[in-house]
Amino acid sequence: MSCVSRPLCFVLLAFSLLVIGIVPDLSAQGQVANTEPINITTIDGVKLRGNFFQSAKKNAPVVIMLHPIGEGKSSRVQDWKKLAETLQKKGYSVVTFDFRGHGESTTIDVPDDFRIHPVNRNNVKTKDSAAIEVKDYIKSIAYMPVLVNDIAAIRAYLDRKNDDGACSTSNILVLGAESGATLGAIWMNAEWNRYRLTPPSMFGKLPTVEKRSEGHDIIGAAFLTLQPTIGSRTFGVSNILKKACLEHATAAVFFCGKEDTKMRDFAKTVEKSVKLKKSKKHELIGVSELETNLVGVKLLKTGLDESIVKYFDNVVGERANEWLRRDADTLYIWRDAFQKPVPAKNKKGEKNLLFNNYELYAK
Repeated sequence: MSCVSRPLCFVLLAFSLLVIGIVPDLSAQGQVANTEPINITTIDGVKLRGNFFQSAKKNAPVVIMLHPIGEGKSSRVQDWKKLAETLQKKGYSVVTFDFRGHGESTTIDVPDDFRIHPVNRNNVKTKDSAAIEVKDYIKSIAYMPVLVNDIAAIRAYLDRKNDDGACSTSNILVLGAESGATLGAIWMNAEWNRYRLTPPSMFGKLPTVEKRSEGHDIIGAAFLTLQPTIGSRTFGVSNILKKACLEHATAAVFFCGKEDTKMRDFAKTVEKSVKLKKSKKHELIGVSELETNLVGVKLLKTGLDESIVKYFDNVVGERANEWLRRDADTLYIWRDAFQKPVPAKNKKGEKNLLFNNYELYAK
């Protein structure tokens, strides 16, 4: 494997030699790693199914894995599961799940919650009101960002796991393949526009908005053949990642096959847009080429697992945040491009965010 980004190569090499001195041991005696199935209902009533791979270490960093979008795609691919298990053994908690309409996430659990939203009614052509398939919406240009609601539901689930000590959502790592990586980028952009809100202490006072956005909790990302398209829609990925990577130096590695020249060149274009070459804070951002023509999840067949673990270890060593409790009653707001507050949570105790089409954060 050769890296286009020399600083990134240096970081990975240095880490492989100094790992014991850089990152504390993520294993813990007396604690046992375990895996459990998850069933989560999104804010618009879709049942998501997946698996939570809990680390043996309390408050471990957590990896959200995002599979590609399309017919026949899901999180059930063996190499995907193997990577999740590898990360778990190395001290990470991991969540894998099927996006709506994929794999085992084909049930609309609450049809009324689903159909109340015009973007669902107008763009998802289901024959059964209680079922959803990817073919029902894959041709809709308008619908693709809506899938970010699935990631938001996973984040809400992980926040509850955080308070049980099963993971740390103060240290989130995104791992996406192809169009799943694109959705991950949109979600990262949205999180940089989401803030905690403290209600006024007395009548007549204004609520307090936290200065630190939720985007700070996403400390890094690994993209396997990041692509600009989901279905038939093309996204400005470079612009979408600018807030996270260029402005806030969120770590990001773009793995791609050297022989896959189209996606390799695209990755280089994104890197050029979101990284300042002479900036030390951007050293964890870069393209990493593999000697193959494979793409996406298939890149794992090259033995990429080890490089992903080393990269995440280094990100945690350099960027880890202090673990914080996530109160289930916490309120949030989104701020749009004009810094106008937009409610992000309807009422105290609600498990997931209010529905959002995420169109604003997909540009």
